[in-house]
Amino acid sequence: MSIKVKEKLARGEVVSMVLINYPSAALLEKVGQLGFDIAFIDCEKGSSSMERIEEMARAARACGIASIVRPWSSDAQLISRYLDQGIDGVIVAAIDSIVQAQDLVKAVQYARYADFDRKLIIGMIESPEAIAQLPQLLAVKHIDVWFIGPNDLAHRMGHPGNANHPQVRQAVVDALKVIKQAGSIGGTLVTSDTAATLIQAGAQLVMTRVSDLLALGSQLFVQKMSNEST
Repeated sequence: MSIKVKEKLARGEVVSMVLINYPSAALLEKVGQLGFDIAFIDCEKGSSSMERIEEMARAARACGIASIVRPWSSDAQLISRYLDQGIDGVIVAAIDSIVQAQDLVKAVQYARYADFDRKLIIGMIESPEAIAQLPQLLAVKHIDVWFIGPNDLAHRMGHPGNANHPQVRQAVVDALKVIKQAGSIGGTLVTSDTAATLIQAGAQLVMTRVSDLLALGSQLFVQKMSNEST
């Protein structure tokens, strides 16, 4: 399914990714049926076991959605083990240097030499230092998407817990513009309020969370019920 995503990105289309906050193969399959392109399984902050990842990767294939995992470290052996479970790619946090970016590519190449071109590689930009090095980082080949992580970026910019701080929001927009102008592909976390602005700035991969979708749907439902009762 990663080939479909890569083809969509190559056409300049926006790709949607949803973080499956709750590690469930059934939930992932349902999300895939709703029209998202990528299911994001978080093992940096989540609780998914190897067996659960294998189940979720199988569910992703069944419903025609790509699956990617964020490992808790960039260790090459760990990345290899995740790829062996049948996932379509990896998203690795805190790529702050050219060496880290190159090592990420090498890890996937080594683990999946037979089908490397079919795997999605996403590097996360989460610090002012990484943003300052973007022109150099973008020169590293085979990274499909550079994803700006606003929450960790906010923390490292001195605004912990406040990704909506004007300085953080501007840094995200500026980084997306640099990525787009370089002919590379950028992505970031969006909400219903920020999606249009960030896509216009250059975000081609947009991410939301299952928890956010549940909250939004619940708010709409409660609001509608309140309106009906008045």
